[in-house]
Amino acid sequence: MERFEPEQNGRTLLLGWSEEFKVFAGFDVQRRLGKLGASPSIQITAKTLKAGLENGASLQDKTKDEFAAALQPERLGRYVQHLSAAHRGDLNPVLAPEGNLASDPLASEIARIGSEAKGFDLTSDSASDLRSEILAGVADLLAGFDLDGERAPAQIGHNRPPGPVEDPEDVLTEVEAAARTIKEELEDDEPDVRRVAKSGSLLAWMGRVLLVMKKEAGQIVDKGKDIAREHAVKAIVGTAGTTVALNAGEMIDMLRRVGMTVLQWLQQISIF
Repeated sequence: MERFEPEQNGRTLLLGWSEEFKVFAGFDVQRRLGKLGASPSIQITAKTLKAGLENGASLQDKTKDEFAAALQPERLGRYVQHLSAAHRGDLNPVLAPEGNLASDPLASEIARIGSEAKGFDLTSDSASDLRSEILAGVADLLAGFDLDGERAPAQIGHNRPPGPVEDPEDVLTEVEAAARTIKEELEDDEPDVRRVAKSGSLLAWMGRVLLVMKKEAGQIVDKGKDIAREHAVKAIVGTAGTTVALNAGEMIDMLRRVGMTVLQWLQQISIF
């Protein structure tokens, strides 16, 4: 083989395995696209491999903004999801606990762009089209809420990913508030893009939260489950209450779709 050929429309992994430390070594293929020599050497230190074994994952700075990673096998899936972040030197998404926003590639990438971009260019036609698509998605999402006048208007609370969700009303309040924030900003000629990104990240994350709760609802017959928790899960998937007109599957799809469109919009307009 003369050179590595990255998979088109996919992710290319450049991995090694350490039998001594029982960890994978991951390298950035984008840094190694030139012609390979007669005896190419792609190395990582024993110190990094040992740290990966002890900590779940570890990075080695190979200088010139190149990072190699050592990973326990159970971290490999998360590494694939967050490949670009890991090779930028950010292992937080790989090591983040399941209850953390950083564990979700969509939500964490929206948040990253929103916080790291130096500025935003809103003038392109494609950006304008995506902006309209976001507004349409948010309108569909808000239309699914039961707005009978009895509930107080949603207000942004902590507007950050929660820990374990015990009350579905908390989820729905956060979703509605974030959706209204996006609508308010994108209907303005000069939107606060970072605020849109924060709310878009939250919507994407809530889609993941609901997906977990939906899966739990399918397991409520298991013995030993907390009864109050069962009712919360049932309510959120549309089997027990009238809080929303959407079922869980529809809401999850909408939340993730809006999140993906927000990400595409940010990718179009962000200046780094």
